[in-house]
Amino acid sequence: MFSVKRLVVITLVLLATTTALVAAAVVSRTAESTGVSRVERVVTTGWVSECESDSCGIQVIPIEYTTPTTSQTVDVTVTITFDYRTSHGDAATAGMSLDGGTPPYEFFRPRSFPLRPTTERTTTTLTWFKKDVVAAGHAYTLRFGSAPHDLNGNDHAEVSGRKLTIVVESWTAGD
Repeated sequence: MFSVKRLVVITLVLLATTTALVAAAVVSRTAESTGVSRVERVVTTGWVSECESDSCGIQVIPIEYTTPTTSQTVDVTVTITFDYRTSHGDAATAGMSLDGGTPPYEFFRPRSFPLRPTTERTTTTLTWFKKDVVAAGHAYTLRFGSAPHDLNGNDHAEVSGRKLTIVVESWTAGD
């Protein structure tokens, strides 16, 4: 028998491998900014995370990121502006993790942000931080996800959005 936790993990892995087309990407590195990197991306595919009774399907948006080659470790911030709405009377949380190719994923700080209940589409901007990420040109997948929370007791909760704008910035750790 599968536990709910195992079902959610399996769903996350499956969704992460099949979701999110990146519409635009900009990488900025200059001689004056050795060890500094800024990546901008726009994701224009819609996303939905939904829970029914005791099972959840949380859609994860993968964001490819390669660290600067000139630093051994970097500090990283990820800022995402996105639209969302929740099912009536329900709320959600949003989180960001770092996938270096070997489980477990490492979470950014804070681990999650609350998203207020709203049936009208609204926009929010959230920023996460992670210190001392192994760099030297290492490729990562950042994973953004939002989990709905059933607050009205009807055994159904949903959070969805249509567009994300992502900015990933890094600099030599400790600078």
